[in-house]
Amino acid sequence: MARGFAALSLVLLAAGSSVGAPPEGARVEILIRNYTFEFQKGALQPNEPGTIVLKNVDKVRHGFTSPYLVEQDVQVETAAGISYGKGIAGVYINPGETLEIHFTPNRPGSFPFRCDLHPNMKGEFLLLSVQGV
Repeated sequence: MARGFAALSLVLLAAGSSVGAPPEGARVEILIRNYTFEFQKGALQPNEPGTIVLKNVDKVRHGFTSPYLVEQDVQVETAAGISYGKGIAGVYINPGETLEIHFTPNRPGSFPFRCDLHPNMKGEFLLLSVQGV
């Protein structure tokens, strides 16, 4: 069954900004629903620990993969357990499952992500360095 193009851009704000800086251990929450990635809330900062929380409310398995995560030290937490190490190619999220990807973003830039099982599901992280105003 063909699905429409679904894209999501997330702006993950950066260190140095005195306005709206996220707290230590910042989180970005993404809901997977109707074959789309829906940004819920949150922001991450370069060089500060952060978490991407993915919740799949669809009735099918989805993937989450990004070349950016391949170069990161990550820890992935699911109901089944925790895996960790240098880089991940991606994760699969079963229906009704929530997982967390813990890592420290190491540089600003634009970083695409996608579902490797459903090619029209795409998004992008924008990690911006913002200097204090």
